[in-house]
Amino acid sequence: MAIFADKAMTFLRFNAFTIMMIAYGLFIVLGAVVLMILEQPEENLLVKEVRELKARFLADNPCVDESSLDRLLINELSASKRGVATLESASNECNFDFTSSLFFVITFLTTTGYGTTVPLSDEGRVFCVVYCLVGIPFTLLLLSSLTHALLPWVTHTPIHNLQVFWGLSRNHAALLHCSVLAFCTATLFFLLPAGALCLLENDWSYLESLYFCFISLSTTGLVDYLPGRTQSRAARQWLEFATSCYLMVGLIVLLVVMESCWELPQVQAILRFFAGPWQDSPATPTTELPPVFGLTPIAATKENIPPSLRPDLTTSTS
Repeated sequence: MAIFADKAMTFLRFNAFTIMMIAYGLFIVLGAVVLMILEQPEENLLVKEVRELKARFLADNPCVDESSLDRLLINELSASKRGVATLESASNECNFDFTSSLFFVITFLTTTGYGTTVPLSDEGRVFCVVYCLVGIPFTLLLLSSLTHALLPWVTHTPIHNLQVFWGLSRNHAALLHCSVLAFCTATLFFLLPAGALCLLENDWSYLESLYFCFISLSTTGLVDYLPGRTQSRAARQWLEFATSCYLMVGLIVLLVVMESCWELPQVQAILRFFAGPWQDSPATPTTELPPVFGLTPIAATKENIPPSLRPDLTTSTS
């Protein structure tokens, strides 16, 4: 039995990456099948209701030509998909005033892209392409720099304090800190904002508000929910500005949390397992790099390593 277990572990270790790729493919297929089963009946029901409403309208208004009505609806839906309000009840909406343009730029640069507003002119599309080529790498650089600047204060120092004052090992201190950090992030950037949106948007349930927070900070940016669409122009502009700030701050916080969790020894052990046998290959010889921008390279000495990342000598010697 022990020999069989050893052979199974050896097989899993040498084929872990292949198994993970196959599992991920099956995971994607499973998601598509579940969505098809859950959403296709609702889609068919919605189509049936709209067709029945159209049939009743044509029956009540025999002077209206069906083909003309279809062209009108197609043009209205096309304009609505491009973020242009053509109905009289929504004529006060403006998608390219300063606040709305700022909201569009931030969702564009963070790759959230709700899709409610799109450039209408060829010049606007060309500008967005050029702006994207420069702006998205610049945004990623800024977010990465802020993340690494915050890590020593948000992660390394608290873990070191847990080791010193509470006497925890490095592994336990890092796990406790990441658990508390994840709980605070979930509360401050998902649960509480969802409650606030539920109060501001009368026709949103708490689940719909929580769903919006998730698709926003995960940069999925689906177009089915967006705050302020049914409110006054001033309220919509305020909500767009608040959502822009929420996106930027939330993404930075999530990156810090993910980077903190990434440094967990347990996560690194899982990564080494799925990396396969090639991660045990001899290390590549390192050479000292020349100074960049006039800055002297920092040697990887014990003093330069964050306290939370140094080996826990107390547990290894005991």
